[in-house]
Amino acid sequence: MRIKTTALLAAATLAAACSDAPSGVSSDEAAVQQAYLDVDAGYFDENPGGDDLFPSAALTASPTLFSAPGDPYVAPERWGRRRAQEQPSRERVVVIEGDTAKVFVAVRFRGRLMVDTTFDGVANPGAKRMHETLRHRAVFVKDETAPRGWRLVAMSIGDVVDADPARRTVEITALTVAVNGAQVGEVTSPTQLLRVTGEVPRLHVGDSVVVTATVRNTTGTNLVPPTQLFLHLRHHRADQERWGRFPMRDNGDGTWTLGWTVRHRGIARMAVDAIDAEALQTQSGDDYRANIWAFPYHVID
Repeated sequence: MRIKTTALLAAATLAAACSDAPSGVSSDEAAVQQAYLDVDAGYFDENPGGDDLFPSAALTASPTLFSAPGDPYVAPERWGRRRAQEQPSRERVVVIEGDTAKVFVAVRFRGRLMVDTTFDGVANPGAKRMHETLRHRAVFVKDETAPRGWRLVAMSIGDVVDADPARRTVEITALTVAVNGAQVGEVTSPTQLLRVTGEVPRLHVGDSVVVTATVRNTTGTNLVPPTQLFLHLRHHRADQERWGRFPMRDNGDGTWTLGWTVRHRGIARMAVDAIDAEALQTQSGDDYRANIWAFPYHVID
């Protein structure tokens, strides 16, 4: 058995340079790196949910910006993330064992959570620190018919966590996807691999998709409910392909659910976004706690 490993660290502006084999990297490693970059970007979207500042689906004006444990959650006027404000760093590690190559990816962001609770009709949000790492992995096998000699056969979900392990108090623990009433995908660990053929859903325009997530929150702020969940989607409209955000339904048992109808062809991830409720109650403070699981799919027609 032969094992080869390489790590590439680069800022976003240098991503294109990864197509050139760096010094000391074998031809196989360089080919795997390029095969990874050739995969449709929707499968490995590094910014699930995008950078738009969306209004809340339902507004309930609050007389104060401060909440105490046991108080009901109040939706802000609008909120969103700004991951693109600072260039992320990327690390890709390739491990080759025989005819199989595993790619381990980490993308580190220093962004801002933007929250507007003023209810004045003006988009003037405050900003909170948001240091996150997106992690995913992919598996390729040697294939002489593939353009780079390596073919993608499996991938994990995208898992977005706080860069500081001590702040990972909001945790998605399970995710299921059902299509037209039949379960087609289940994830219980962010490192779990999904086979491209058979486990990454192949959807059709008009399909009815239901996403259910199980969440644990140990932050201790104890608003009611303590966690807010949203589903980020790209193919929910026929006239465009861009991120939209929709609140999920609290089932009262630690699970949240939302259904959607496929309206557009393409490859993307449906991203379940779990946020501690307190982070959306004020415009300032160091209280951002969240976890995102982004599940891949392919709408073929």
